[in-house]
Amino acid sequence: MVPRMTLHRTVVLLGGIALAEFVCAQGAKNAADMKEIRDYRLSMDNIQKYLNAFKILNADAAAKKCGDTSNNSAKTLDDSEKALKTCSAAVADLAQAGVKPREFVVMTGALMGDFSLVSMKKAGQIKDYPPSISPENAAFLEQNFDKLQAMMSSMAK
Repeated sequence: MVPRMTLHRTVVLLGGIALAEFVCAQGAKNAADMKEIRDYRLSMDNIQKYLNAFKILNADAAAKKCGDTSNNSAKTLDDSEKALKTCSAAVADLAQAGVKPREFVVMTGALMGDFSLVSMKKAGQIKDYPPSISPENAAFLEQNFDKLQAMMSSMAK
C-alpha cells in the first residue's frame, strides 16, 4: 500500500494523470496543450530518463512533501509546470535526471495517456485510436509494449 500512495503523491505533485485527463476532456479549449502532448515523440531514451527522474522524485522526502501539500488545480501544461517549479526539491531531482520540468509534465501526459490508449486497444476496449495519440507514438508503444509495461510497472515499486 505504501508504494502506491507514494506513486500517487508524486503523480499528483506533477499533475500528470490529472492533467492528461483534463486536457483530453477539454478538447478545443486546450488545443495547444493537446497538440504539444500529441507531438511529443516517445523513445526508449526519453522514457528511460523519465523513469529515472520518477525514481529520484519518489525517493526524495522533500519532493513527496510537496506532493502532500499540492492542491493540484492545474488546468494547463503551463499551470502544471508552474506548480512543479514551486517545489525546489522536485526541480533539483529533475535536473539530476537531466529532465526539464516542462518536458516531465508533457511526457507524463504523452506516456500515460498514450500507453493507456494502446493498452485499451490491445484489450479490445477501443477499435481505433483517437486523434490524441500520434501514429508514431502508437506504433512505438505497440512495438515495445511488453518491455515498456515491465519498465513502467517498476514505478509502482
